[in-house]
Amino acid sequence: MSTPDAAGRRHGARGSTAARPIVLGLDTATPATVAGATSPDGRSASRIALPGPGERPGHTRLLLGLAEECLGELGAGWDDVGRLVLGLGPGTFTGIRVGVATGRSVALATGAELVGVETPAALAEAAGGPGAPWAGRPVLVVQDARRRELFVSLHGAGEDHAALAHPWTVPQDGLAAAVAALPVLPAVAVGDGAVPRAGELRDAGVEVPDEPHHHEVDGVALIRAGARIAPVEREALRPVYVRDADAVPTAERR
Repeated sequence: MSTPDAAGRRHGARGSTAARPIVLGLDTATPATVAGATSPDGRSASRIALPGPGERPGHTRLLLGLAEECLGELGAGWDDVGRLVLGLGPGTFTGIRVGVATGRSVALATGAELVGVETPAALAEAAGGPGAPWAGRPVLVVQDARRRELFVSLHGAGEDHAALAHPWTVPQDGLAAAVAALPVLPAVAVGDGAVPRAGELRDAGVEVPDEPHHHEVDGVALIRAGARIAPVEREALRPVYVRDADAVPTAERR
């Protein structure tokens, strides 16, 4: 597998981002390793790798390979990438760090402009964006946050599915109360935290789809969610952690 650096050296000097039309999306905030790519003529490619039962996510091992598969499906290479859309979380700390570090490295190697998107926005875009099954209707994204907690975010109706508020945490047994307190009733709930609580969500009047793909991040939906976001410098890219890490430096333990 070639790296972006190797691709740059192989193909020679890179042009401006305007002359490189491919948009690449990467997300590793959840256990899934996700890549997607789109071209100006409307073609797209996406890949997702899910860990098996008892396995750890393979983000470091898989991410660049999945990205190259997407680019290859579009007949493109690293030098064709003019925009990189990166999922920022919330999710697992290790996964987010892998994604952010990889995104910064790819942007540095290719010269692509860099865009950061909260990961739940991709799930909401796939469910409620234009042409989606719940198009134009409010979407609740519920992610497994571990520690018997959930990451929750509400995404508004219409073409812009930006979150009405940044993701926040609620106890697993407090989801029904959190839904009751929302300013609008979501039409649908998606995300790996919604599936095990489908019964209580449906009791609250919120649809929970049975098909697994509705609850998985899609790289092409991530790209669409980042379409209206301005690029940032690599150093300005900030992960969305929501809460502190489990690990505490030894000097801070008391």
